[in-house]
Amino acid sequence: MLGSDTPERRRRVIRQHFSALLLALSLVLLSGCAEASGGGGQAGFPQTERNLTRIPPQQRQVLPEISGPALGTEQLLTSRGYPGKVVVINVWGSWCAPCRSEAPELEAASKQAKDTAQFLGITSKDYDPAQAIAFTRAFSISYPSIFDPTGKVLLNFAQVLPPSAIPSTMIIDSEGRLAARVLGPITQTTLVDMIDDVASGS
Repeated sequence: MLGSDTPERRRRVIRQHFSALLLALSLVLLSGCAEASGGGGQAGFPQTERNLTRIPPQQRQVLPEISGPALGTEQLLTSRGYPGKVVVINVWGSWCAPCRSEAPELEAASKQAKDTAQFLGITSKDYDPAQAIAFTRAFSISYPSIFDPTGKVLLNFAQVLPPSAIPSTMIIDSEGRLAARVLGPITQTTLVDMIDDVASGS
């Protein structure tokens, strides 16, 4: 019997125990992630899914007017300048790598949803407007952006948008109420689907 306890057998037993330990640890981690991403984890946002929040129509609140100077011009832009349309506000910065990756997606979505939604950007921490302008030209961004180097405009979103959430996107329904919010980059398909839902009254 003692002869059967070979080094090879001991290594095999150790590997089996190690594999079982890894499996148990993985199940614990997956369980924790599921709890963290489930709905109801954020007051006022009962349908939170990871970085995406959808707000049912009956629970939406009207946002304050968002206004500021247009990037590259003296024109005043305002979120209430597009009556009857869904307004999509994207917070970005030319220094932000995820913003660069999502820029083509946003531009494509703005064209696809042009009949129902108006896109409006807000630059963040771009103290030199030339860098922000170069960003919009590099990615052929056709919709306007508010130039907000100090974050003053973003203070209007203090209750709904973490100050460090760049990029982030908010969808405002035709009544001026926050309908959805995405923290982090978003794709064209997801954004257009969300716009369609909000435009249809969902």
